[in-house]
Amino acid sequence: MTRDVVVHPDARVLAESVAARLLTHLVDVQSHRSPVHVVLTGGTVGIASLAAVAASPVRDAVDWSGVHLWWGDERFLPEGDPDRNETQARSALIDALGEALPAENVHPVPAPSDDVPTPEAAADAYADTFAEAGSPAFDVLLLGMGPDGHVASLFPGHEALTVTGRPTVGVHGSPKPPPERVSLTYDAIRGAREVWVVAAGAEKAQAVASALRGAPVDTTPAAGAIGTERTLWLVDIAATETLGTPAALSTTPAAFPAAPETGPELWTHVDHYFSVLAPEDAALVDTRHAATAGGLPDIAVAANQGKLLHLLAQATGARRILEIGTLGGYSTLWLARALPDGGRLTTLELEPQHARTATDSLTQAGVGEVVDVLVGPAADTLDRLIAEETEPYDLVFIDADKQSIPRYLEQTLALTHPGSVVIVDNVVRAGAVIQPDHADERVQGVRAMVELLTRHPRYDATVVQTVGAKGHDGFALLRVLD
Repeated sequence: MTRDVVVHPDARVLAESVAARLLTHLVDVQSHRSPVHVVLTGGTVGIASLAAVAASPVRDAVDWSGVHLWWGDERFLPEGDPDRNETQARSALIDALGEALPAENVHPVPAPSDDVPTPEAAADAYADTFAEAGSPAFDVLLLGMGPDGHVASLFPGHEALTVTGRPTVGVHGSPKPPPERVSLTYDAIRGAREVWVVAAGAEKAQAVASALRGAPVDTTPAAGAIGTERTLWLVDIAATETLGTPAALSTTPAAFPAAPETGPELWTHVDHYFSVLAPEDAALVDTRHAATAGGLPDIAVAANQGKLLHLLAQATGARRILEIGTLGGYSTLWLARALPDGGRLTTLELEPQHARTATDSLTQAGVGEVVDVLVGPAADTLDRLIAEETEPYDLVFIDADKQSIPRYLEQTLALTHPGSVVIVDNVVRAGAVIQPDHADERVQGVRAMVELLTRHPRYDATVVQTVGAKGHDGFALLRVLD
């Protein structure tokens, strides 16, 4: 089983990204299976992730009545003790969900009582609760990791590491206070469909490197945390600093599966390698995942492409930007953030649902006041802007129906000025553009664009092919002439 590794710029962005990823995964799983079982973790980043879930507008897309919450481990402390993972999770998330999450769907580890006098009794009672629920496979099992490489309450060299045949174990003599705890065993952890290990900070770097390089479980317990369908490591840059590269992703074969030599998988690996140059903060992640939760197609630009748009807007000093094709607002956000003080962006979207999703995300991201989202057929909206003698735009990004590109380019001339830059996305179509009789009208739209540009007196243009996480495609770069 290979491990997927996603690196984030810092612990805050990591926590917010974990939250966005979890919400999107819950929505996706609920589209074909219910109930959904999630195992929560404690720790600084774990609890921060839960708080980010509570704060996210995407949380309402989840049917919480079909979500069951469990814990990977718990400190054997009295109910309500502030050091209990359950107490912290209730404060960060569960209380905020209110009646949306039924109380019977929350399964805390029993606290000490007359009926539960020892960690072993608590472990037995928790195992019984698990059995009564049908011993479900956990859909997502979140695990924090300590500097010593422990996960849940499975510590290096501890006898709990070897317990099999049961899902829970009582722990005594924990090297991290308090000494008495209850933990899931490897049997339970390895039965989860997806295991997500979350780690942040330079103090975790050695353990991260050891686990990803396959260290023995008795010295680095995190190495044994493996899901049946996927094992995902979500870390910040500081936690990867001993893996060997400035970009924080190791190229050591022992640390990560070898990348394929050619083809789309290699392109995606390369995009991921360079992703540290275009890190997504929480707002970008939320925008992307809100689009997914809203059922929008996954056709937005990749992060590195968004960063390219951002840099081009800054390099051209664009004060006014026009975007044709808003979708969920992901590229819009990259462009809006490049605006100088007093700048403004107009974005056109055909579908009202897409426009609503984008507007909500842009407002949440703090750029709503500088973005105008106009709904309707783009050609009609452009004609209206022309009739209104709208102030010219400095930069135009066209990412809409390819059949209409030639018309959009002619309309754009009336909405720009000499020196304006125009970018047209997705114009290579995986190489299909070289086929004159191709049946796809989008391909024919691009070919008509090329024919137009070869003879147009007011456009100077080129096309650059690209390969990456979005496949084989490319963009046209145009400059408006006098």
